Amino acid sequence: MTKARFVVDKKMTGVEILVLFGSLPRLRDADKIPNTLFVLTWDRPSVSLGKYEDLDGLKYENLKRDKILIGRRPSGAGILWAPPGGMGAGIVVTKDVFPNIDTAERIWAGEIVTELYRRAGISDVWYKHPGDVKIGERKLSGTTCIEFGKGIIVGSFINRIKPDTKFFEDYLIYPEEKLKDKMLKDITEYAASIETHAPKLISEDEVAKILQDIVREKLGLEFEPGTWTQDEKNFLQFGMSMLTDEKMVTSVSHSKWYSQLQDGLAAATYRFKTMKLISANVAVDKDKRIRDILITGDFLISPAEGWEKIMESLKGLKADDEGAIKKAIRETFEKNKIDYSGFTLDDMAKPVIEAGKLAIQKLK
Repeated sequence: MTKARFVVDKKMTGVEILVLFGSLPRLRDADKIPNTLFVLTWDRPSVSLGKYEDLDGLKYENLKRDKILIGRRPSGAGILWAPPGGMGAGIVVTKDVFPNIDTAERIWAGEIVTELYRRAGISDVWYKHPGDVKIGERKLSGTTCIEFGKGIIVGSFINRIKPDTKFFEDYLIYPEEKLKDKMLKDITEYAASIETHAPKLISEDEVAKILQDIVREKLGLEFEPGTWTQDEKNFLQFGMSMLTDEKMVTSVSHSKWYSQLQDGLAAATYRFKTMKLISANVAVDKDKRIRDILITGDFLISPAEGWEKIMESLKGLKADDEGAIKKAIRETFEKNKIDYSGFTLDDMAKPVIEAGKLAIQKLK
């Protein structure tokens, strides 16, 4: 058995876990921390956005009105609602344990988190695809993963208690494409929990113990109790000020993008739901060339900077040249060694191509 650290922290928020996701793989890459399993409990409400998640998917003014902590992580995918009493868990290791993000998500979510719910008493839990652990079509956990050098971190929210529907009712604008895909009439039907679907509600400490046992069995890690190091605490303090800054939070917004377009361009949006939702906002000039583009969604790529490189590679291309668009995307992924999960490269190209067609139709 390989020695590893086990950290339990019951005074965290869903934004602070974002800072951990940005810092822990870097510290692990530099051998400043050991392999670490952590289990967290949220002590106040928060909402966090992935790097390329569209702010317009949230009722931002409502969140500010209710003084909800909001942050945007510098990488990763999806929107995380972290109500008080909710939980999160994750593990940071090296790539000899998880060689890439797809493997990390499959083993963590598909084998470890699903087994947690089974041992909690939910027998019909299943792993749909990266990001989704479900009972039927109701979601129990979402997952995200980030890598840096040899360090890699993967984690999930854990629905121990009954989800608060306030987020879905007051703060979230849920895409019709996702609702249709999940075969649900009402998004408040979407979330499930141990409290609502298991024979009994297990405690936070029981969640931590079960996870520890499963990871020991699956990955061969022997845990010793630990706490955050000073380096980790410093990262948390600095990261919180950066990720909660309003400029960072509002940095990705299709309405903001439209408002800043140059005169003379025609623009359109197309959303495509594969395993993940990918939305492309494309602006073309009179020659039908792509002059500006914003791709958003809950997809997952690593390194996160690959997102900007993908969009930059498409500028100047003819919006109606499907072959050139697919080639540019493929070559950008290959050249920059971009790892990805939850979609194919053709999935990434499709909304760009379709948005380009719609934009061309708007040219005068």
